[in-house]
Amino acid sequence: MIKRSAVLAAVLVAACLAAGQASAGLGGPPTASTVSFVGGAGLSNATCSFVPAGTTISWTGPETASTIVRTDASGITTIAIVSHASGTATDNHGNSYAFNYSNAFRVSNSPGDPSTFNGTMTDHFSLAGPALQLSNGFIANLTTDFSTFFSFDFINSRGDPIDSSGNAHCDPL
Repeated sequence: MIKRSAVLAAVLVAACLAAGQASAGLGGPPTASTVSFVGGAGLSNATCSFVPAGTTISWTGPETASTIVRTDASGITTIAIVSHASGTATDNHGNSYAFNYSNAFRVSNSPGDPSTFNGTMTDHFSLAGPALQLSNGFIANLTTDFSTFFSFDFINSRGDPIDSSGNAHCDPL
């Protein structure tokens, strides 16, 4: 399962690129949207070795994402997305947690390969409660076409956030 941020990014970028050719050259103002989510299958020992066996954590909270897409006079498109989510989580043993998630990236294509975007992504996920404290994150070079692949080349990583293909470990959003 690819990180939720990569999927959200692909959806936002597709929408911006589909609607954004009228703003080519100057870009447009940032767009912001609030997305409410529930943590899907939850965080468990199956993907995150720091979660005690037999514990599953689910969360809910708002996520806000801001997107800027700009195409310069030479046809190079730059996409910047910043998202933040925070909220509460509970585990199957009745423990309560708070979580915080932030993700930001900026990528550009090139005239020689307009469908491939390269840039840098910074990501952070923390979860705090009486039974568990997690702090995971990374800085990575990102290469993507926003539809078939997301490749991460880690510059720095802490905890066990994701693998190089974007599959979630202890950074589930």
